[in-house]
Amino acid sequence: METRSAKRRKLRSPEHSSGSNTGEDRISDLPDAVLHHIFCLLPIKSIVHISILSKRWRALWYTFPDLDFTTIIPPGTAITKFVYLKKLGNVITQILALREKLSDVRTLRFYACMSFSGLHALIRSAIRLQVQELDIRVATNDTFNFPRSIITSDCLRVLKVTSYSGFRLPPSRIMRSGFQKLRTLSLSFVYLDNQSSIVDLFTDCSFPQLTKLYLDSCFNLKHLRVGCHLLEELILENCSSLQGLEIASPRLDTLRVSSCFDASSINNTWFQIDAPRLNTIVWANSSITTNSCIKNIVCLHEVTIGFLVRQENLDADKLQNVSGFLSGLSHTESLTLESGFVEIMLKNKPLATIFFHPFMKLKSLELHISEVLGLACLLKICPMIHTLIINITEGYKAERRWNRHSRNLSNSWEEKFWESHTKDLKPLLCYLKIVKIQGFSESENDISLVKFLLKHAKVLQDLILCLRDDHSRGYHRHEKFKSQIMGFSRASLDAKLEFS
Repeated sequence: METRSAKRRKLRSPEHSSGSNTGEDRISDLPDAVLHHIFCLLPIKSIVHISILSKRWRALWYTFPDLDFTTIIPPGTAITKFVYLKKLGNVITQILALREKLSDVRTLRFYACMSFSGLHALIRSAIRLQVQELDIRVATNDTFNFPRSIITSDCLRVLKVTSYSGFRLPPSRIMRSGFQKLRTLSLSFVYLDNQSSIVDLFTDCSFPQLTKLYLDSCFNLKHLRVGCHLLEELILENCSSLQGLEIASPRLDTLRVSSCFDASSINNTWFQIDAPRLNTIVWANSSITTNSCIKNIVCLHEVTIGFLVRQENLDADKLQNVSGFLSGLSHTESLTLESGFVEIMLKNKPLATIFFHPFMKLKSLELHISEVLGLACLLKICPMIHTLIINITEGYKAERRWNRHSRNLSNSWEEKFWESHTKDLKPLLCYLKIVKIQGFSESENDISLVKFLLKHAKVLQDLILCLRDDHSRGYHRHEKFKSQIMGFSRASLDAKLEFS
């Protein structure tokens, strides 16, 4: 039988004419590493089908280092309702057993419904194969204990565990004995029966090389301390029982806190961060903490704030807490305020001017609001922005429509309101260059703001109005509305209007 090497020598020989090269299998002659890279672009089911073509392709399947079984699951399928997932765990275990004498596994991803013993056996097989990235999502009959074989692995670099039934972490003394090479850790649906098991866990002793940490739905988590010196990204989501958070990571670049902190224990919550390299903060749908201490934030570039608070529960003390929180973020260059926080400002205008410190380095401001009137109190504390983005939500549109035929806008109280703040907004009007208003309508509130900006913004370059869909407005009325706005006087000769 002719070997592949003999075949290649024959093809290179002078006697072999170019015409006889038709049908040559050049792909099979590629090195294994190149073919493995090509396989990475295919779903695993296709790779299995290819493996039956020849012994050469079968060997490639047995040595393929990246096993992603998630590609066989239809998108959007619930893990507990997909019948095949109940058998998939056994299939994966058998495949790993065939690999133990042939090749290690670099990446293993799978979704499965498994028993405790089956899951632990599968993970032990993966660890024996020197797996570097392990991403598992499992549904079991009950809460299971975190497999200890993972902790002691010297090859594991990325670990992502999601259990739809929940799982428990081992005691701290066991956790601290491993994870010496781990760089990325993602844990979802963790049950914490013993609070001390996680308070001092995320330190250099346990995770000396950790750069990314993601914790989601950690039940009974009340206090968390993160002190990994190499950590660059920290994401906390759905930890509603959280009362205290302390972060001391000198290389932290990105922090996201979403749906965290116990609103019922608002008088006992606190937040402390010491991260001199922090670049991005997202505080989304989370409660206001009673005490906050933010220090050494000198490289901050982007901040998004979305507090979860009811107006009836807001008082001067809570507003003061918000002020203390924002004062540590006043060096940011880009700020996004979600509608909840903007409502706090608009409904507490006198307090806002007292409590909130100016954002002197701010260059870009994005606001999600239900109405534009009252924004003056926010714009006063952002005197040097050059980009303003306003997203007007659907929640508030009971304003009067602008009647172009019978009313003169200069006589409306909406324009008089903005004109009364001209002096306070003078610094802003000397810097503002780009304004984008999404959800713009024919209400007098929206139009009065546009007319004010065109009239007083001296260096304005672009004013972009994204019109709200209004099926009741015909084409000719729509065009006439735009032409009326185009006729407003402009302080800047370079100002351009754009409708979309």
